[in-house]
Amino acid sequence: MFLLIIAILGIVIGIIFSNILSAPDEKLVYTKLTTFFNNLKDDIKIDYWKNLLEILKNNFLYLGCILIFGISIIGLVLNNFILFFKSFILGFSIGGIISIYLYQGLILSFVYVFPSLIINLLLYLIAVYYANMFSLNLFDVLFRKKSFNFPPFIKRYFKIFGILACLLFISSLLETFLTPFLLKLFSFLIK
Repeated sequence: MFLLIIAILGIVIGIIFSNILSAPDEKLVYTKLTTFFNNLKDDIKIDYWKNLLEILKNNFLYLGCILIFGISIIGLVLNNFILFFKSFILGFSIGGIISIYLYQGLILSFVYVFPSLIINLLLYLIAVYYANMFSLNLFDVLFRKKSFNFPPFIKRYFKIFGILACLLFISSLLETFLTPFLLKLFSFLIK
């Protein structure tokens, strides 16, 4: 529940932040978003493989950081920050699209985040949950002197992260190939 609240707060604060930008920053966001959507609308050729490599690099970097931070006590703070940051970026994107395209932006932002970015957020929620559980168990062993059988927990921990990595790979494929296609379908909303 705590992690879900962090994610929701990140999205809400991202949406709010995108609407209170200074004029130069707002113009920069406007330029980037309109260029992106106009390129899709004008059917500018997309380098899918370059995008896939970039998306995979970013997604696995975050997942790897969550995995590594989870096996330390400091991961309790850092992993929650990563989850907030990813949620904030999602909210900022939604807020930026809606502020530029208004009512049409509602549909565009939904198409932009569905399904890949929502799947990513859910996968990061699961990853942070298991990483925090590992950090809490480590804290109990080190500071409260509780006994804990680590080998099966570590095995399950890495198995879960392996599954999450596979799902994140599939989500990255969706983000690379499906999202631009869906956005092109709804490009008639872009004026």
